[in-house]
Amino acid sequence: MNNAVACAPPTPQTYKSSYKPIWCPGCGDFSVLSSVTKALAMIAEPPEKVAVVSGIGCSSRFPHYMKTYGFHGIHGRAFPIAEGVKMARPDLSVFVNTGDGDCCSIGAAHWIHALRYNMNMTVFLHDNQIYGLTKMQASPTSPIGTRSNTTPRGSYLEALQPLSV
Repeated sequence: MNNAVACAPPTPQTYKSSYKPIWCPGCGDFSVLSSVTKALAMIAEPPEKVAVVSGIGCSSRFPHYMKTYGFHGIHGRAFPIAEGVKMARPDLSVFVNTGDGDCCSIGAAHWIHALRYNMNMTVFLHDNQIYGLTKMQASPTSPIGTRSNTTPRGSYLEALQPLSV
């Protein structure tokens, strides 16, 4: 006779913390959170085998909303922290949540080197083409002509295209 106890399959709620997200109404970060928790439930990854690492910005609040390991780091440093987690615990599924400002500006060198190291991590780059947390400043992915607090006459640099990097 098999004495194993059957466990209920995980649901998206299995991965959600009790903290209520404080993103702005209509923000795409809600959809990313919902999709990640649904995907984890579909593949039945145990919460204790998941680590979510982030930097600074609206998207980087993500670890607070997950019932997994989490680390909310400093601006632009999500990748070095995530790489350290992955090296110390290669058994974990490591997720990096970062925004266009956090990743493509102050964290750009870390992002490029993380690509070079080719570590087995999943990265969610939330690219809204603006620094949302600091209320409408142009980011490295803002298109030419974007008017913002920092570019009142419109941004004049070509937007960085993260997927082409």
